[in-house]
Amino acid sequence: MAQKLTEAELGEFKAVTQKPYAQQCKFFLNAFWVECGKEAEKIWTWCNKFIQLDHENGKEGHDLDEFNAHRFLEQLGETMRVVELRETLRQFDLSFRRLSLIEYLLYAFKQTIKVLLSRPQGTNELLIKAQQALDAVQSEIQKIEKKKSDLEKKAAGSGVAANAAKNELQQLLSAPQTELNKAMLSAEAAVRKAQKAEGMVAPGHVWWMDRELAEAKKYKPQKKATTN
Repeated sequence: MAQKLTEAELGEFKAVTQKPYAQQCKFFLNAFWVECGKEAEKIWTWCNKFIQLDHENGKEGHDLDEFNAHRFLEQLGETMRVVELRETLRQFDLSFRRLSLIEYLLYAFKQTIKVLLSRPQGTNELLIKAQQALDAVQSEIQKIEKKKSDLEKKAAGSGVAANAAKNELQQLLSAPQTELNKAMLSAEAAVRKAQKAEGMVAPGHVWWMDRELAEAKKYKPQKKATTN
């Protein structure tokens, strides 16, 4: 049965589809935590598949073109469901030419836009502080990666400057990442506080932050792979 959406609902939902992939996932999980929280890890995996297939925008993207949407379904072994998905999106008054992640989540878990938009998202000071602390971790990682990239370019040359860059690069790869470790400890404490808060709001967002923190803990700057 087609969903009858008001112009306001359609506009609100389209705004959600314009959010980056991870934010779409958090929005969905916040709304359907009771129904779908146990599938959060699967949704995390799907999010990363979307990011990998979005060659132009990566994690900042918000939808896939029809070709890469089909590739996503192929990776899940669901190519036979393309027609069904296209028909579902048509009922939403949406186009299959682009597929946002939240459209697929609604389809996969048989949820509706109306219910999605009716559920509270919620936030509080602890959640905001936890997200800021986690953003600081990602910022430190980006700084390290940028410095590593710059040194790799300089080290690719020859002469005194290139040798100096090679030495500095080796130090970067082997030295403890003090500032990153400090940011990581702060983020871990902030996320734990958000998790333990009485009447926790935005459970999907809290779960997602904890999952991102777990991935960040695995980070270690790696030497650039060489090709023969």
